[in-house]
Amino acid sequence: MKTNRTLAQTLAVQTQVHLPGTIGRLLKQIRDLERVAPLFVKAGLVRAVERPNPIDTRASGIATHASTTRTIGGFLYAAAAARCDLLVEHNAVSTAGQDSACEIDDINYENQSKRLALSAMRQAYELAERAVAEERSRLIFLDTPLVMDRGMVPPSDRSSDKGYQAAYRATHDIIETFWARYRARLFPWNPSGPVIIGLASQRFGAIVQSAQQDLRLQAGRSQILPTERIDRDQFAALEGAREAILGVGERRFVHGILGSFTRTAAFRMNVHAPRMEPGPVVDLGIIGLHFRAGQTTEPRLMQLVGDAPDWTSESINEVVGLTMALTAVGGTASAPLPVQLAERELGALSPFLEHYGRSVASELKRREIESIWLSNFDLAT
Repeated sequence: MKTNRTLAQTLAVQTQVHLPGTIGRLLKQIRDLERVAPLFVKAGLVRAVERPNPIDTRASGIATHASTTRTIGGFLYAAAAARCDLLVEHNAVSTAGQDSACEIDDINYENQSKRLALSAMRQAYELAERAVAEERSRLIFLDTPLVMDRGMVPPSDRSSDKGYQAAYRATHDIIETFWARYRARLFPWNPSGPVIIGLASQRFGAIVQSAQQDLRLQAGRSQILPTERIDRDQFAALEGAREAILGVGERRFVHGILGSFTRTAAFRMNVHAPRMEPGPVVDLGIIGLHFRAGQTTEPRLMQLVGDAPDWTSESINEVVGLTMALTAVGGTASAPLPVQLAERELGALSPFLEHYGRSVASELKRREIESIWLSNFDLAT
């Protein structure tokens, strides 16, 4: 028998068949979240954070962006970073300065995203270094990770992509040099020094995988920062959390356990994910935690360099509280105000690259630059 069914008819049938099952699974996940979330609070893995009021601080936000465009069978790219410095006095906000960095060049298609990510980290550290040297701010936010994942290391047996290898070496060197040169001037080693904060939205699984460990054992306890006050007697109640977490999924789970103005317990990322570079910076300690600045904001991952006992629960609460207070605008792309203002500066990057690409194509057609080069070569010979 021949079938004669349109896509609309097939979709209607599938809706009737699968809708009850989808709703049932989502309701089960909600029930699992309602059951498990209080256990995390009782154990101290999720905690409320006080926000300062009024706010008196100086903060710098560094935002990065990269854009590509096609040209003559290849690609051009522009990578830029912008920094916005804010002065907050009794909740009154004013701009105190700005800075920027940019690079434009051609780029291969292979490893394009990794090379642009490396450029973003390098430029962010360039602006952070100038902010520290000029004593611009108490808080310096970077919208990039503070260290590199081992997945960004270029293969040593591929000599064809020299641009990617050069970008990795330059980024590796500037991160290592920054922390070697300024570590003694930065918090927590200098109690009155600036705090370098890396913000990201990935790695939801960090606190989830910590919860799946038996934290009563040394292997599990090594992930949680020792200076965090954890109720280890409550860990037995988390034995059944693994099945609930796996059923809900990491992203939805972190959304479910983090309420407004809460954070997770800080964990050692260099224990949880040891394959990071540069090695000397990772040896100082990499601390991670998730926080949520409001009900309408996305959970964010905060990275800090250092370890216990330098980083205490009180000092982490102070940094997270100020970060939440500076996150004045909600939404899925929420970020501290200086980072948002820096992001606005980067809006002109893509239109500029399009104009630059048209200029390159025009000059290639005119061949005027080539004629000038050849004329100079003839004169030299």
